[in-house]
Amino acid sequence: MGPTTVRVLLSVAVVLAFAGMADAAYLTVVHYADQPIVCSGIGDCELVNSSRYAEFAGVPVALLGLGAYAALAALGGAAGVRGDVGLLAVAWGVALAGVLFSGYLTYIELRVLEAICPYCVVSAALMTAIFAVLSAALWRTHSRRAASVSYSVGFAE
Repeated sequence: MGPTTVRVLLSVAVVLAFAGMADAAYLTVVHYADQPIVCSGIGDCELVNSSRYAEFAGVPVALLGLGAYAALAALGGAAGVRGDVGLLAVAWGVALAGVLFSGYLTYIELRVLEAICPYCVVSAALMTAIFAVLSAALWRTHSRRAASVSYSVGFAE
């Protein structure tokens, strides 16, 4: 698998990150506008998003998610354009942190609050998908480098 495969995977990650940004942006706007969340009777968005767990160090979790998705979009896009494995590795690390934090928040929803927010489920699924796609891209880059007799930097060749 060549650099084209890695670039396609990075493009997929960027698209998923934009979807995550939309989800997190909605929750952030609702938080700051002090408006009810449109849940259509599925789950208990209000309970989840008004709980003490909806903020981390005084910052809304949705805003942290928005920042993480924006960082993933920027890092993934830059890694694809520049062919930079280092940027890809940083994006992978951000996605790993996002998956771990999403897992923690999902645990809080299910075991502590005993309520679920569909927007949070979508965010966790998107972050997991981004992590999987970036893992595949990183693996492809590593496999390509390991198979190559001449060691080259990046995947832009």
